[in-house]
Amino acid sequence: MTVPVARRNLLSEKGRFAISVGGVAFAVLLILIVVALYRGWSQTGEVFEKLPGEIWVTQIGTSDPFHSTSLLTSGDVGLAASVEGVEAAVPVLSRQMLIPIGDGEESVRFMALALPGGLQLSPDVVAAYAPAPGDIVIEETLSRKTGLKEGDRLVVRDVDLRVGEVRPRGGDVLSQFAFVHYSDAERIFGVGDIVNYAMLIVSPGSSVDEVAAAVSAGNDGVRVYTSTAFAEAVRKEIDEAFLPVISILVIIGFMVGVAVVGLTTYTATIERAREFGVMKAVGASGGFLYRIVLTQSVILTASGFVVGLAAAILLARLAEQMVPEFVTDFRALDLAGVLVAAGLMSVIASLAPIRRINGIDPAMVFRA
Repeated sequence: MTVPVARRNLLSEKGRFAISVGGVAFAVLLILIVVALYRGWSQTGEVFEKLPGEIWVTQIGTSDPFHSTSLLTSGDVGLAASVEGVEAAVPVLSRQMLIPIGDGEESVRFMALALPGGLQLSPDVVAAYAPAPGDIVIEETLSRKTGLKEGDRLVVRDVDLRVGEVRPRGGDVLSQFAFVHYSDAERIFGVGDIVNYAMLIVSPGSSVDEVAAAVSAGNDGVRVYTSTAFAEAVRKEIDEAFLPVISILVIIGFMVGVAVVGLTTYTATIERAREFGVMKAVGASGGFLYRIVLTQSVILTASGFVVGLAAAILLARLAEQMVPEFVTDFRALDLAGVLVAAGLMSVIASLAPIRRINGIDPAMVFRA
């Protein structure tokens, strides 16, 4: 019986109910969008974890690929390759460059791997990160920004390249990666015997941490990262600058939701004070009345959550079409967390109305 009574109380003013649901939906929308946006941006650097190497060797003093330059000699790569437990040391060329697009230019991070023959790598890894000479592999985000599609051609520093494949969107929103053959990168960069990084593939059964420590000890002119640590170094700026802002927005969204649910539930309770008095007069227990109020809050919050979730997904898709860098990732665990937060909104928002019901005097029913 509690559900029909609660539903009737809320729907007695359909316009106000719709506005209240909209307020809760906006709060849920705000929370979901900023959390999904953070999840999307926090994937920055994931390419270094997807590549086949477990260890990255950089020049000493290099913080990450986006904010510093690393230059290594062939001798540095050779020393790393000689360490026990290293199956292969892969020279890597990487550089942020401008590519001509129509009448303008677009900034892209080129990367090339000198993968030696004989490595047991999956065909998908080879196709994605080691294209054939003359080909370039780009991501969907770059394709949307520039209009480049498979089969299109572009010239970078007199090197003619064909878009061989457009990969699914990556999480590196700070800079889109484009992979080319190592020989093409040598011609484009023109750096001679210098490389930017060495990617080490560890032998099966060897400890990544022990191999990394041995490489570092053998050459004091380099800095050594595991692939996970390298990706975390790239994400550090986002975690330190973006996460606090998102936390504040989530708190604001939660407070807005509690206020909207609480105000609507409280108003619906006050307007039905006489009816609650009648219920108490005929013997309704306090627990029964409390359940009515809580049910009102749950209905309102659940409706707002469903509308807010649908609006968040739709808004994210529209934003991605207009701004390719608007990368979002809606995860089931985050949705469950927001749903729990919405349930907490219901409980908190019910406290004031419940106190009001507790103070209702059944005798008011008999007053003129």
